[in-house]
Amino acid sequence: MAIMKSTKVNADMMKGEYQMSLEILEAKEAIREVIDGFANMECNVPAQMVYFTEDVHVMVYMGDKLTMDIHGRETLEKQFSAFTGGIKASHHQNGQQVITVEGDTATDVHYCRAALVMEENGQEVVSDNYIRYTDKLVKQGGKWLIKEREQHFVITKKQTI
Repeated sequence: MAIMKSTKVNADMMKGEYQMSLEILEAKEAIREVIDGFANMECNVPAQMVYFTEDVHVMVYMGDKLTMDIHGRETLEKQFSAFTGGIKASHHQNGQQVITVEGDTATDVHYCRAALVMEENGQEVVSDNYIRYTDKLVKQGGKWLIKEREQHFVITKKQTI
C-alpha cells in the first residue's frame, strides 16, 4: 500500500509540474505572438498600438543616449507615427529571444534587425538597425500587453541604394 500511495503522490506532483510547464509554454507563445505581431506590422503604427497598455512607458536609446521617453499609448502613437512617416519600406527580423514568466507578468529580451528605406538629400537610403528590446509585459483581460519597453539601437548603418 505504501508504494501505491507514494506512486500516486508522485504522479499528482508531476501532473502539477506538467500543468505549470504547459501554462508557462502557452504564456511564452502568446508573448512571442505579441513581439512578432508588432514587428510584422512594420510601420503600421496605429495597428501596433493594440500590443501596448494604455499607460505604456517606452524609452528609446541611440547607443547610450536616451532619445525618446514616452508615456502613454496615445503619445506613443503620435511620436512613432512622426518617426516612421518618411519610411518608404521596411523589414523587421526578430531573434535571440528570452522570456521569463512570473504569473501575470513577464520580461522579454529579444534582438531585432530592422531595415528602413527612406529618402535623405534626394537619395534613397537604407538604415540598417540592430536593436535590443527589453519588454515588461502584463496580462490584462486575458491578453499579454507591453507595459514598458526599452529599445536600444545598438548599431545603425546607412547606405545609399
